[in-house]
Amino acid sequence: MLALIAFLPILIVGILMVARNWPSTKAMPVGFVAALIIAGIFWNMPAKWMLSATIAGAINALDILLIVFGALLILGTMRKSGGVDGISNSMAYVSTDRRVQVILIGFLMGAFFEGAAGFGTPAAVAAPLLVGMGFPPLVAAVVALVGNSAPVSFGAVGTPIIGGFSHLENLAIASGYPHGLYQFLSDIGGFASILHFLVGSFVPLAMVCSMTLIIDRSIKKGLAVWKLALFGGLIFTIPQMIIANFVGPEIASLLGSLIAIPIFIFAVRAGFLVPKDNWDFKPRDQWEDDWVGEIQPGTMDESAATADTISPGKAWAPYVIVGILLLLSRLKWLPFQSILNKWSLTWSNILGTSISRGITPLYNPGVFPFMFVALLIPSMHGLAGKEARQVWKDTLKQVGPTAIALFFALGLTYVMMNSGDAFEKDSMLIVIAKTLASLVGKGWYILAPVVGVLGAFISGSCTVSDIMFGPLQFDAAIQAGIPVIPILALQTVGGAAGNMICVHNVVAALTTVGLVGKEGRVIKNNLVISLGYAILAGIFTMIIMYVLKPGFLI
Repeated sequence: MLALIAFLPILIVGILMVARNWPSTKAMPVGFVAALIIAGIFWNMPAKWMLSATIAGAINALDILLIVFGALLILGTMRKSGGVDGISNSMAYVSTDRRVQVILIGFLMGAFFEGAAGFGTPAAVAAPLLVGMGFPPLVAAVVALVGNSAPVSFGAVGTPIIGGFSHLENLAIASGYPHGLYQFLSDIGGFASILHFLVGSFVPLAMVCSMTLIIDRSIKKGLAVWKLALFGGLIFTIPQMIIANFVGPEIASLLGSLIAIPIFIFAVRAGFLVPKDNWDFKPRDQWEDDWVGEIQPGTMDESAATADTISPGKAWAPYVIVGILLLLSRLKWLPFQSILNKWSLTWSNILGTSISRGITPLYNPGVFPFMFVALLIPSMHGLAGKEARQVWKDTLKQVGPTAIALFFALGLTYVMMNSGDAFEKDSMLIVIAKTLASLVGKGWYILAPVVGVLGAFISGSCTVSDIMFGPLQFDAAIQAGIPVIPILALQTVGGAAGNMICVHNVVAALTTVGLVGKEGRVIKNNLVISLGYAILAGIFTMIIMYVLKPGFLI
């Protein structure tokens, strides 16, 4: 009974967002207030501890918001300067086969924008581009959402891991993890990247099969390109895995996609694994009514790229610089990492409690390199200073709703995490975890990624899913007697898989293609793929843990 009471704040958020269709900016504050009330009544949490937990959550939220602001700032500046158009034009004419276009634009370019900006950007960029190339809007939305999965754990320069799990630092220390917070996060990201390699490599195949199933009511033509689709998946997931394990979680998707895109384009132009039959859509008069909404598909051709379009080299340059700077600042054998970490702002023992939280501004990728590179783009692309300053103002307004949602989500999480600390008893999250662990035991390997999917579906974000359920997953693993790091990796992998069905992303994608109101059909189509992704990740983890038996410190 006590576990159910402890779970009420999360349950309330879920009901308000899913059943009542409330935005996170309204639902999260209600959940936060519910957490305060329950912590006060049933856990006797003192007001001072509630306020301290809330302050710690706000500091954590600020750390994440710096990343979000920087990622959106550089994207907004690139849009204003014409850089995004230059990137799109450089990729839109590689092949006329729609299956090849889906892999390149829907998956690989989507992975690039996920690694660079995240927060629904890939579907919002890829889906309308595909419509402009003549795709039925329903197909464009479906495939863009399915593709926005394997790169998500490392999206927005690693935000789901860096921002989503950084509040677990004290739990990791208490459990005896000796290597510090960043290595802890890197270990989670490294294992998650292995799971994305094992499962996510098949995402391009799922995309083309979803497309041909809608158009032809058959996956036969989709399966016909299985070799090329698998190739497209592997050239992204393999670099992503290597980078996540040997560099860090920030640039795994960003640099992985920058490696994969030119390889794929070169391979397609050389005819490597490209099918001889050129698959296209039916004539427009044979399309079903619900494939098209308010926006009519275009027929983009190379003449659409005007003389004013920024060249591919200039268009890609800012993100290439971002990738290089992030790489240099994350390699431990170079001096840059220690230099950027020298300045930190920490509030220890907030209001006399044992709760502490801080940020390292220069090491935050939103500040360096994103804001730094955003200052360079106007001179690189010939953007007027007035327009560049307007982008900064617009981006500040844009992150407002995200700031509200993150502040209350982290406040809720920190209150639930610290609810028992004042009297050294089990917190709300530990009570829930003990109950679930006693019911599920080692089966938590399968349930953990499904919880991640649920969190993303409810909150609309893998990052928020990790924030909300990370402590629960940590405690459940401890109570079940299984390693923590694989379970947290499953949480973020599940959160990534949930991205393709979360209401926020589905609505955003459908809005960009003029199909608002078709959310049910898209979610129904993507639900099987999302849950399959999560459950397969759980099965692979069990095989790894019981057959290979890797050693984890916690």
